[in-house]
Amino acid sequence: MDYMNNFSKYFIIGVFFWVLVDYTTAFNPDFQRWVAHMPEIWSFYIGYPLLFSFLIYKKRWDNRKIFYSMLIAAFIIEVILSNNALLYTFPIMLIMIPLAVCIYGFITFTPKWIVEKKIIENKKKLIILVIVWVTVSILSFITKSNLGS
Repeated sequence: MDYMNNFSKYFIIGVFFWVLVDYTTAFNPDFQRWVAHMPEIWSFYIGYPLLFSFLIYKKRWDNRKIFYSMLIAAFIIEVILSNNALLYTFPIMLIMIPLAVCIYGFITFTPKWIVEKKIIENKKKLIILVIVWVTVSILSFITKSNLGS
């Protein structure tokens, strides 16, 4: 019973994190562009948390396996499916790859820490991940706002 409870909690929190983080880092302030990607974009918002709910709570993968799976999933989503040139164009990729790892770490591990009540013991990691997310969100907002004017 605990397995399904944690699976469901992770999934719900994960969907929330995906929506919040993706909108703030990739679309903000362009709400219309975000809406234009509906409903297809929900495959990421639902599929990613569902996959990681399964790996964490059904397969009982440890953090190392989850991390490597996160890297593979991020590569598939960002490079193959989204064609995010910032992750494969030198030299900007030297900055963007670590930032992407932090963003994906935030949306992958924070729901896990919340469900398992391990926020306090991971607070240093979480602070770094939040700082990266907020910084990327602000820079994204500024960049997209300036492009629109």
